[in-house]
Amino acid sequence: MRPNERLRLALLALLGVIVAGTVGYRLIGHWSWFDCFYMTLITVATIGYSELPGMTEEARYFTVGLIVVGLSAAGYAVSVATQSVIQSVLVSTFGRRKVFREIGKLRNHFIICGAGRVGTRVVREMAARGADFVVIERNEAVAERLLQQGHLVLIADATDEETLRAAGIEHAQGIVCAASSDAENVYATLIARDLNPRIIIVARANEESAEHKLVKAGANKVVSPTRIGSYQMAQALLRPAVSAFIELTTTGDPLGLGFEEIRIGESASFADRTLKDSGIRSDLDLIIVAIRRQGGEMIFNPSFDTVLRRGDRLIAVGKRENLARLEQLAAVQTQVRA
Repeated sequence: MRPNERLRLALLALLGVIVAGTVGYRLIGHWSWFDCFYMTLITVATIGYSELPGMTEEARYFTVGLIVVGLSAAGYAVSVATQSVIQSVLVSTFGRRKVFREIGKLRNHFIICGAGRVGTRVVREMAARGADFVVIERNEAVAERLLQQGHLVLIADATDEETLRAAGIEHAQGIVCAASSDAENVYATLIARDLNPRIIIVARANEESAEHKLVKAGANKVVSPTRIGSYQMAQALLRPAVSAFIELTTTGDPLGLGFEEIRIGESASFADRTLKDSGIRSDLDLIIVAIRRQGGEMIFNPSFDTVLRRGDRLIAVGKRENLARLEQLAAVQTQVRA
């Protein structure tokens, strides 16, 4: 039984004793309800004030039994309450130390600021992908739920510089500013960019007017849930087949299709080969939708004669197991889902 459940049971037992004592005195001596309640309290608490007037021998026998039962219930309630407080303090203290210790080991991880409706979905996606990440959330109830799920969580304000340092901002490869307040996202973006000039910052914009401010603050990518949601709804009406395909490849469909962005590493087996000779299409049955060169050039629908270079990023679509094999051949970790 959990500590909270034991404490609830103990308090209910104590309340039951008080109710039973009050009713018992009322039936025995026909005193007023307040006098009966008062006598029950001073008996259970062993305060020892004078008896009620007209106390009979039957009432005294009842008082003896009430003392025994009441002390047992009160003692149990106090014991459970004390144990619950001590346990919560120990769990909180050592739990936080463990979180800080685990965060200190992370490198090239992600930071998620805010675990509201948007942030929670980001957490879910990151966890499904097996990515290392730290969540910053100041709502204790939300943070505790994420901690129970096994995630690394800091119960703090994401706009505080020390909080971002504690989350390992200097060693992180990316940060998501997903707070419900545009002002908080702008401020968190400014601090993150100042602490780590190389970090990738993806920021949430609730209002269109905030998008420009977030870019100016240093965000690499600004995402507007409202704009994306309205666009997808319109596409579902205007281009249902295209909308269905995109949904299939980005939301974990039963067919196992997916989009991946995979960087060609130095030891990739197909580096410096043409797309035709790489075997990506013939052996892995994958389609390369686009190639992004290191200089930023984007090649859409590359021809079979296109040479794959080290450092290129391949935008591939196909079966997830085949995408995983391509990832192994590229000899680097998958970076971002398209």
